[in-house]
Amino acid sequence: MRAFLALSLAALLCTAVSTSQSQTPPTLPSLPSGFQEDPGLATAQSPMRAAGVGDGISGKKPNDSMSDCFSDPKVSLGYGWMLNPMGKTMIDALLSAPQDPAKTNPGTLDLDEPAGKEAYRGGVLEWRKHTWPVITGHPCKDSHVIFYEGRWTGYVGNRIITIKVDNLYNSKDSGQGWIDDYIGKLLSALGSSK
Repeated sequence: MRAFLALSLAALLCTAVSTSQSQTPPTLPSLPSGFQEDPGLATAQSPMRAAGVGDGISGKKPNDSMSDCFSDPKVSLGYGWMLNPMGKTMIDALLSAPQDPAKTNPGTLDLDEPAGKEAYRGGVLEWRKHTWPVITGHPCKDSHVIFYEGRWTGYVGNRIITIKVDNLYNSKDSGQGWIDDYIGKLLSALGSSK
């Protein structure tokens, strides 16, 4: 997978060098209501945006149904695009690659496991489930807390599009709704009627 990502980065850099900087990059749709944009990402994206080779937006908001018993890590939603003329090849490779196996993260003891992968709306939709243990003696009666992480990767023309949602408390439903909504919005913003 690392070699694949390195090849994708190399293709992106080659495309960036050959792309005319006079093209106006597309404007991305704004975040859904309730999300606060991460200004750090906007600053980091500025050189890519100026060169017309990529753009992205990311933000956070509280989980609507988060139990008061636990600290809320906040839902994050991010999306964007990068030039990559090998979009279809990259999507085909993502589809054929198995999901990363379940693992326990050593620092947090969080169990990170696959929760589904499928071809979806011209791209690849992947979900992961994170089970966080509750420390013994915590006033909450639950033994664990569950969060979901979802990512859709697709392409239009010579652009790879990514939408990622993370830290969804107990259900992936709202995250799936945002992914579906922003697939349409991003394809429209980038000039496709897929």
